[in-house]
Amino acid sequence: MFDLVIRGGTVFDGRGSAGTVADVAIADGMVAEIGRVTDRARQTIDAAGRFVAPGFIDGHTHLDAQIFWDPYAGSLTEHGVTSAVMGNCGFTLAPGAQEQADLIIRSIERAEDMSREAIQRGVPWRWTTFEQYLDAVEALPKALNVAAQCGHSAVRASVMGERAFTDPAADDEIRAMRQVVTRAIAAGALGFSTSRSKAHLTKAGDPVASRIASWDEVSAIVSGLGDLGAGIFQLAPERPAEPEQMADYQARLSALAAASGRPVTFMVGGQQEQLDAVDGVIAAGGAAIGQVHVRGFENVFGFRTSLPFDRLPLWKSVRALPLAQQRERLRDPGLRARLVAEAESGRYGQAVGAEIGVPQFERILVIDPAQPAERSVAELGRQHGVSPVEVMIDWSLRTGFEQLFRQPISEISPDLVLAGLRHPNTVVAASDSGAHISQILDSNIPTYFLSHWVRESGTFSWAEGIRMLTGVPARVWGLDRRGVLEPGSYADVVVFDPSTVGSAAPAVRNDLPDGGPRLAQSAVGIDALLVNGQLVSAGPVRTGATPGVLLRSGKTQR
Repeated sequence: MFDLVIRGGTVFDGRGSAGTVADVAIADGMVAEIGRVTDRARQTIDAAGRFVAPGFIDGHTHLDAQIFWDPYAGSLTEHGVTSAVMGNCGFTLAPGAQEQADLIIRSIERAEDMSREAIQRGVPWRWTTFEQYLDAVEALPKALNVAAQCGHSAVRASVMGERAFTDPAADDEIRAMRQVVTRAIAAGALGFSTSRSKAHLTKAGDPVASRIASWDEVSAIVSGLGDLGAGIFQLAPERPAEPEQMADYQARLSALAAASGRPVTFMVGGQQEQLDAVDGVIAAGGAAIGQVHVRGFENVFGFRTSLPFDRLPLWKSVRALPLAQQRERLRDPGLRARLVAEAESGRYGQAVGAEIGVPQFERILVIDPAQPAERSVAELGRQHGVSPVEVMIDWSLRTGFEQLFRQPISEISPDLVLAGLRHPNTVVAASDSGAHISQILDSNIPTYFLSHWVRESGTFSWAEGIRMLTGVPARVWGLDRRGVLEPGSYADVVVFDPSTVGSAAPAVRNDLPDGGPRLAQSAVGIDALLVNGQLVSAGPVRTGATPGVLLRSGKTQR
């Protein structure tokens, strides 16, 4: 008798083959049989009219802290994700002892919009080495599988202390960092990550620890991966505006990838120059994979999380109050007029990274699923004869501050998004889940991709679209027997309705360890999610099962 059989669905193998109607039998956490299954099972899922696919894999998350208090990883599992890679961009909670936690969090809290208070309350810091951190994650109850990378900023802080944020490393410190990372890889970390991005700053406005490192330091650590013959090198790339500087960066990256023999991966971010960097590494004899989004990057915001106006003095004083008191202040005509004037002409300063930028009222859209098309606050302001700022205030008051808005972070043309998706050496990986919790909301990448690029536009077939979310990332990160559905593979499975799969409207949930808010988004059309053969959710209902495991490189993943 099998543990579970999924009957009568159209089964996709994650390798790009066309779907076929079949049953999927599961035993002991593995796929045992695919075809016409006649044996009985302890549990049956009727998948007639549904698609049955390998669970989706998210290669770019920052769940390093959140996984300690949230076994479902926020909205990720709701959108069919069964495995996630964390520790990107040099940001991890290890290595480093409890007394070094302040230095480690310093690199994370602004750059990744992670609440210091939530981390301090929600993470029991019981490690010093990265190996011990992996053991701590392994022991956690998890509804999905997670894999970890060893982050440069934490490594620097653990070896150099306060000097990690100011000084170049001495030769003995570089040797120590290289040893720390190679030990982490040997213990099961998937790779080493760093940031070279000017968007990554501390709350004081200084570069995060990894940005102080010389390229020689980075090269020395990555060459350690080369000596091991293991590990992927992930980085938040340099994005210089000058062509000469970009050419220099591409040459350095290509030389390092070729010399170390280790694959390099980084987020392309809708820039042709970064796609060119992928091609340059490959032309130089190295291996490179660009991480791409399925749409342009955008902020999602509202009164319950954050607003573009929060940096302005008068707004800041009002926003520091509880929402009930904010409501009263916003109903004061005199104060409201001053708030509107400040929002329209105040000095906003410079937003970096995913921070909410200066409001562009023609591009701020009101999120309203009841409307056939979202409208800008500028358009609504003209219609009602009021300021766009008043539209935002009125809509928010009318909904008890539940109203959310969206604004693009940067201009990325659909053509460039599609060029990234079609590039032969890219992977869909850009959710940043676990980070930017009050700024962006991209956990729905799998369901958005399937609804927009597959069902609605027909740009990709169902078989190819599913492969891009499963088999491709499994190959990039070396997740053996995951991302595929075939006898002998791990039974990470998503069952969904191809006619409705998509995303619900975003919302705000106040469920961080410090009671703080985060953006969240449910899925539509996901019927069932299995991780290692156990049912994690049936429709929107979570079962309470936590069968997820830590995926260690080079280790048996059960």
